[in-house]
Amino acid sequence: MPVSAQAALLRFAGLVLAVALTGCSGLATREPARVPAADTWTLEGRIALRLEEEGWHASVVWRQRPGSYRLRLQGPLGQGALELTGSAAGVILERADGRISQARDPDILLYQETGWQLPVSGLRYWVRGRPVPDIKARSRHDDQGRLVELHQAGWDIRYTDFFQTGALPRRIELVNGEVRVKLIIDQWQRLPAADEADDAS
Repeated sequence: MPVSAQAALLRFAGLVLAVALTGCSGLATREPARVPAADTWTLEGRIALRLEEEGWHASVVWRQRPGSYRLRLQGPLGQGALELTGSAAGVILERADGRISQARDPDILLYQETGWQLPVSGLRYWVRGRPVPDIKARSRHDDQGRLVELHQAGWDIRYTDFFQTGALPRRIELVNGEVRVKLIIDQWQRLPAADEADDAS
């Protein structure tokens, strides 16, 4: 494996370790105003990732429940749809052509299979304007109590637009070294209970 690839993989391993070490001490972070605490939601939007002169963009649908999630990326690099399904048992990556890969961690799996450095583990919290629990962070809120800047797990995160109700983010920018990610969220909603069986299938 090239040195640059090894370094990128080590950065992802560091994020995974940081998320896993829930017992370590962290800097106190103020809770954003009116952000729903429930870990049951769905979002639809668009995402773009750039590394130096290379990049891709895709539509995204993310369904999250306390014990599982399903993240679908449509259209990156002409590969059709990619779908990550995760739970306590691990993560499955399914491509449009039916190929399936499995691992314990979504960030490392996605990087190993596609070369994309996307912090799925942290995004679960960051997309809602919340820091990952029990990990050191520095944050800044605006006069309405909304999180506008967050520095955590090697990522610098800026929230540049919000929905009018609920303090939920609409536009998010993430930077880690040469990696830049932009996420535009078009729709937020609570995930109906009727969808629970579909997510578990």
